Amino acid sequence: MEKKIFILVLIFILVACSNHSAYELPITKYPQSFQEEVSKLPEDIRDKMKVPTKFPFNVAFFRFSITPVYASVEYEPVDGELSDKVNLIFTTYYNDKIDSPKSYESIELSNGEKAILKKDEEELKVLEWADDGDVQQLAVMFRETKVTNEELKMMADSLITVK
Repeated sequence: MEKKIFILVLIFILVACSNHSAYELPITKYPQSFQEEVSKLPEDIRDKMKVPTKFPFNVAFFRFSITPVYASVEYEPVDGELSDKVNLIFTTYYNDKIDSPKSYESIELSNGEKAILKKDEEELKVLEWADDGDVQQLAVMFRETKVTNEELKMMADSLITVK
């Protein structure tokens, strides 16, 4: 009997630990100032801008920057405990030059694209992939916590066009 209870508890713990909750940040929840800045951009740039809408932890929009070469959105964790431990930046580069996937581990996205895990270090993960003639890059810096490749894939799969 004790063995059955132990097995049930173990199964419950494994299921609870494997439940990767996704937090959503729909584009409609971005600040009005972001929407105003995006509306000032040339239409060809607005057509290319994408942002993730699902995250492995609850985030808020933090900062937006744009240059002639890229547009970048930075997010910060809502959870105060994570705010000093995680930096998350999503960047769209306006070119189609991506490193050879042969040099890196690849992750297949839900749209069939092959993303490369450009950095997979103790405190940094960078996922990069080609998307409609541009390069999308998701960079997560973290300490005292972990971000899995599955969580990177979830964020990459949730891209939505900003416009």
